[in-house]
Amino acid sequence: MDTTIERCWADYRGDCARGISREHLVSKALFPDQVIHVSGFNWCQGEERRVGVNSLQRRFLCTKHNNDLSPADEAGVQAIDAFATGFSQVALRGPLLERWLVKTAINLSVGGELHIGHGMTDSKPGRPSPYLLAVAFGDLSLSEKMGAYFVFPKGSYMHRVGEIAVVPVHKNGAIGGFLFALRGQFVFLNLFPGYAPPCIDKWFPALLPETSSAATLVYRPNEISVQVGCGSHNTFQIQWP
Repeated sequence: MDTTIERCWADYRGDCARGISREHLVSKALFPDQVIHVSGFNWCQGEERRVGVNSLQRRFLCTKHNNDLSPADEAGVQAIDAFATGFSQVALRGPLLERWLVKTAINLSVGGELHIGHGMTDSKPGRPSPYLLAVAFGDLSLSEKMGAYFVFPKGSYMHRVGEIAVVPVHKNGAIGGFLFALRGQFVFLNLFPGYAPPCIDKWFPALLPETSSAATLVYRPNEISVQVGCGSHNTFQIQWP
């Protein structure tokens, strides 16, 4: 994994401090066994790689901005634990979860050849636009039909235990969204202003089981029901503004 980048991807904010730190591309706390199955990067050479979580680090955030994003990391871990177990003692914080999705999407795309998001002012390939920076740091919320769309299958389906995966959707040099597989829950992060995404199968043919690929995408749901154990369901809440 290339760790040579020494520029903070949030430097446009003008308040970088305390030097460049090492940042995990996907929050380390999501991987208690310290191993990730990775695909889609050029260094994977078209194959899935089994790598230690500490290998997926880059020096592309200053220490201040890394710390400023900690609340989003904590909300991401809380939500994904709830997706996996079907239980949460408190309602999940939807806006913070979206911030974690945006931050992770930027982490995985920074330094590349594509615009991160579609039609955003002052966007440059491989760098987050000022708008996405404002969203990641909680200054603005995603709007105009952008944000988190949850995939609710019509039946049961199998997934790998502990699976975390991210797949971008891009066309004409711009990434319009990212499909996240989060320990059993599929979430699509829409970064195309003004347009709701179609069913997953339209963009990712044969990627998901039939029960998921044709399922309706639900925008910012207030309630999640997760199948646990021998077919029983647990329900928890998600708070949105």
